[in-house]
Amino acid sequence: DRPQRGWWDRQNRRNFGEPVPEQIEILNMWAPTQYWSPGWKMVGKMWCGFILTLGTVFFVISKARGERPYVRAFYPYGGLKEELGGVPSRTMAKSIEEAALEVKK
Repeated sequence: DRPQRGWWDRQNRRNFGEPVPEQIEILNMWAPTQYWSPGWKMVGKMWCGFILTLGTVFFVISKARGERPYVRAFYPYGGLKEELGGVPSRTMAKSIEEAALEVKK
């Protein structure tokens, strides 16, 4: 009996003079809809499955990758530090000590 469109009250979809139902808050188009959401246990399983799948993909890719088509370069004298102007006798411990002395100054 009701027309499909052309309501007087477009938001609630009713015509002028129609009786308002007692449960208008539940029956109108703006009523809160209850959606099903999975429990925390299921969400945890989904995350574990996602991480496991991602890890498996990365593992398979790393194992399926071929060898490098080149040979790594070998440089004598500690990687050409002397030839390129580096300090060959400096160690990490000495660098830390020098940095600590500069901070104290």
